Amino acid sequence: MKCAFIADTGTGDMNQRIVGKGLSELVKNKDIKFCLLGGDNFYENGCANKNDPQFKTAFEIPYKHIPNDIKFFGCLGNHCIHHPNGHNAQFDYSEQSIEKDMKFVLPHHFYDFGKRGLFRVFVIDSNLEDMNEKLKRDQSRIISKKIRESKEPWKILMCHHPLMSAGDHGNMEEPYSSYVKNIIKNGIDLICSGHDHLQCCIEMKIKNKNIIQVVNGAGAKPYLDGDDYVHPEYINDKRGCKLLHFNTELGYCMFDIKPKNLKIHYFDKNNNELFLHKISK
Repeated sequence: MKCAFIADTGTGDMNQRIVGKGLSELVKNKDIKFCLLGGDNFYENGCANKNDPQFKTAFEIPYKHIPNDIKFFGCLGNHCIHHPNGHNAQFDYSEQSIEKDMKFVLPHHFYDFGKRGLFRVFVIDSNLEDMNEKLKRDQSRIISKKIRESKEPWKILMCHHPLMSAGDHGNMEEPYSSYVKNIIKNGIDLICSGHDHLQCCIEMKIKNKNIIQVVNGAGAKPYLDGDDYVHPEYINDKRGCKLLHFNTELGYCMFDIKPKNLKIHYFDKNNNELFLHKISK
């Protein structure tokens, strides 16, 4: 089964529409079954309510050529919650979208879904600095338990802020990195994030297990000008970690999930393949 991953999309501008056109073609040509939407779904300050015009300009219009049976499973980014009602606006729009059989799915701060015998995706809210302690505890406890109980061979974590990134935002800081690592230790194989507006593939070692961090915040906003703003040392200076690939093109990823292996394809907005990494069980 194939899915797409894209993040930092919500500008509603020409760049988002161009990337959306490429994604629409990839979905059709590669028989993609669903998309992962990795946060910062609506710039700059999120949405006010479920009728906010940004739901049309920064979601419905850019992806109008993707059929409604191809669901976009989302998570919250930092820009999503700049409006005090930003999280509820997306939860309410998601409920409306599901009722009308449209394609936006983001029912809560954290949730999970999957295909029996193949994969399970665990979605969390990584806006930890702005989260109350009860929600933080509930999210960690419930998602960790679900990861441990999952029998699927592939367990994927999606959150907006990457644990590691070669982009200007860099690596997640304490105490938030320990919070996410404690969730990962329950059995996650792959973590996908946005936040930095570039594409990276990073190999990390957590609890003696190799974990892949996918960063792809290249859904609409061009990255800072030039490779001077890319920092391999953020990754390679850490024990057991390696930057396998980076690029600063607008684009997205595709995950090709099979029981024994998972291929991660990186594409630019014109569907030129830039990098491929395969992990196996």
